Amino acid sequence: PGRPAPSRRSPRASPFNGAHLPRTIGMLVVARRPIASAAAVSALRAAAAATRRFASAPPPPAATPPNQKAATGKERPLCLSDRESRKLIVRGREVPVDPGFWEHVADEQSVADAAEYRNNTENYIGTVKYPVGVIGPLRVNGEYSNKEYIVPMATHEGALLASYDRGAKAITEAGGITARIKGRCMLRAPVFLFRNIADATDFYRFVNSPEMKQTLSEVLNSSLNHVTVTHLRVFQTDRKVHISI
Repeated sequence: PGRPAPSRRSPRASPFNGAHLPRTIGMLVVARRPIASAAAVSALRAAAAATRRFASAPPPPAATPPNQKAATGKERPLCLSDRESRKLIVRGREVPVDPGFWEHVADEQSVADAAEYRNNTENYIGTVKYPVGVIGPLRVNGEYSNKEYIVPMATHEGALLASYDRGAKAITEAGGITARIKGRCMLRAPVFLFRNIADATDFYRFVNSPEMKQTLSEVLNSSLNHVTVTHLRVFQTDRKVHISI
C-alpha cells in the first residue's frame, strides 16, 4: 500500500486498495474480485488455514482389536478383510479374492496390525511385500556419524540397485560422503494465482515487505497448532506468487 504505480502501467490504485481477493482452493489461491486493503491479511489467513490439516492432526486414538469398529463418530471397521469368514466386504458388498489373498495380503499379522495403520490409510485390507535389496558399504562422514553403512533400498526395477551399488563403491573409495545438517523443518508453499503478471508482481511486492512477513508469521503462529514459523520466503513465477513457509 502506498507504493506508486509502475511506470509501465497507467496510474491506478494499489492492488490492495481495490484489486483481487484470493480464493483458496486447497493449496492454490486464485484472484477473483475486488477487495479493500484491510482484507489482505484475512485473505492470507485463509491460505494459512489450508495448511492446518497438515500440521494440526489430533493424536492417534487408543488401539482397538482389528475387526472391531472404531468409536470415532462414523463407525468403520479397522480392517475390511475378515479372516474368520474369509470375506472381503467393501461398502456392504463382498469382493471376490484369490485364495492367495489371505496368505499374501490379509495374512494373520497384517490383520492383527490393522490398528497401527488406522491413521495412515483408509479402507485397510492388508499389506503387500516389496522387493528389498541393499547397497554398500557407503562411507558417511558426518557430525553425528562417521562410518560405513549398508543401505536398504526397495524397488522392482531391474539393475537399479546394481547401479547404486557401483556408485556407493566409487564414493566410498573416494573418501565417502561428507554431510552436514543445517536445519530441520517442514515446508508448505501456498500459491496465489493472478490474472496477469502485473497484478502478481504488485502482490509479490506487498507480501515481501518486512512488515507483511512479520504479520504473516504472527498469523500463522497463532492459527496453527504445534507449528513455529522459522523462515518465510516469497517468490514469483510468472502469474503465480509462492509463499514458502
